Amino acid sequence: MDLLSIDTSIVPTVRFMGHVDYTKPWKHFNRTINEYILYIVKSGDLYIKENAKEYHLAKGDLLLLEPNIEHYGFKEAVCHYYYFHFKHPEINRVTDKSYDEISKELIVKRKSSLNSEYLNYNSDTSSEFYLPKYYHYENENELISLLVNADSDFYQRYEGYKKIVSIKLLEILIKISRDYTSTKIENSQPHFSKAFTKCRNIQQYLNSNYQNKITSADIEETFESNYDYLNRVFQKMTGFTILNYLNILRINHAKDLFDTTNIKISEVGYLVGIDDPYYFSKLFKKLTGLTPSQYIKNKSES
Repeated sequence: MDLLSIDTSIVPTVRFMGHVDYTKPWKHFNRTINEYILYIVKSGDLYIKENAKEYHLAKGDLLLLEPNIEHYGFKEAVCHYYYFHFKHPEINRVTDKSYDEISKELIVKRKSSLNSEYLNYNSDTSSEFYLPKYYHYENENELISLLVNADSDFYQRYEGYKKIVSIKLLEILIKISRDYTSTKIENSQPHFSKAFTKCRNIQQYLNSNYQNKITSADIEETFESNYDYLNRVFQKMTGFTILNYLNILRINHAKDLFDTTNIKISEVGYLVGIDDPYYFSKLFKKLTGLTPSQYIKNKSES
């Protein structure tokens, strides 16, 4: 599979986008153009040849054509597809890494994202993402929804419409990369993929319910698995036990409340799921090195 890398800290610049629905057999014209073109097929078939390589795109397939390379249709077909014409200064072919190296890198990146601190401004991972040049996106309805919205924005032409469409294209490219990453990991490391999904679901549960009392029995009941087993998997994947993660989550939310409000210390403890003021202060100092009072004082003096 041809693979490209893209720096997602840079938003692509969309010149033109849209969709066509050919109800009679049609063959793509011959063209060489100095920009990228992304095709995403909603239905039918699209036959494209680029640089002597033939591609047959069907429902859910996508193809990223590269600048300054001749492309043309080699067979007539009925087809409904979306397209973006855009430029981006940091899309490059991946030629210096094996697929095993890429798989390992993707696993590290996925773990890094899982362990990232979502309350601060730091990025969850590096900005480099991998893009397959030719790929089948299984849940094409997810992409089609984004494409319909982008198409509507582009042709309504309100102020900033090209910027909005460029940002939506970036979202589409990231989603394609994430889907490719999931597929690659599932094929090469199925045990990691299952463990990652399990840990992500536990994190989502804790993030949604940290303000409530959570026991090991609650987690066992929610995930229908032995708590000790879940705890081992979670710690291996994240580096934290479930309780450690929950405590860090609660204290980080407490710090956020101290940073942005004047709520009393006891009330903050209650809001993050710790009713006992003494235990809250003890846990806060253990994880931050300061008591809540000291943290508030330092904040007011800075």
